[in-house]
Amino acid sequence: MKAQFQKIFPLVPLLLAAFTVFAFLVSSGAAEDLNDLRGERVGWARLKTSSPDWKGHAETDPRLMQFFREQTTLNIDPTWYEADVDNLQEMCAYPLLFSQNIRPITTQNARTNLGEYIRRGGFLLIDSCINPRLRGNPDVFISAQISTLASCLPEARVLVLRNDHEIFRCMFKFPDGPPHTEDHFGWGDHPLLGIYVGSRLAGIISTSGLQCGWAGMKPVEGHNTLCMKMLVNIYVYAMLHAG
Repeated sequence: MKAQFQKIFPLVPLLLAAFTVFAFLVSSGAAEDLNDLRGERVGWARLKTSSPDWKGHAETDPRLMQFFREQTTLNIDPTWYEADVDNLQEMCAYPLLFSQNIRPITTQNARTNLGEYIRRGGFLLIDSCINPRLRGNPDVFISAQISTLASCLPEARVLVLRNDHEIFRCMFKFPDGPPHTEDHFGWGDHPLLGIYVGSRLAGIISTSGLQCGWAGMKPVEGHNTLCMKMLVNIYVYAMLHAG
């Protein structure tokens, strides 16, 4: 029975292992003391698509992974990985997949894989880049993500995440919503949008430019840390609410 269950839902063993090390906040300098509490290793992966920009700022992802290890008991791999949208097995190795833009997902195989990944308990984080060449109009960007998502997962609903949602307080507190790297042209006015499958929050569409924030694209002291804290919240929430 166990083998059959894992065949149907291959993310379960990984997520249950991660769940056993609920990501407690640690005080400064105490990360080494919590190494014995870390469970099986989990990973961070970007969704590889046909877009040449799918791995923008990926060179700074290890900085985010280091922050995870310093601030939580998650045994997260310091290396960032790619999960090809054309390879479902590769995708299902990760509890969360990060994407700058899913609009380039146009083939039926890729769309089927993305839908199946989410149905099996995976979490999709779509976060726009603030590069003017890529961002365009925020409403157009959001519309394109929702349209593509509908072709991958017709049953999904996209709803605004209120600032009192658990994702803004499950680890670090964000009473006013997410940090915004791009505060101009109305991008900073957009809240996080939740991707729901039934009652489960299965993903997020963001125009906050969180990736650009942890990469240091906004020269405001502490902003990169705020963006990494928001990512900790999202990752931990994704693991604890999978399936």
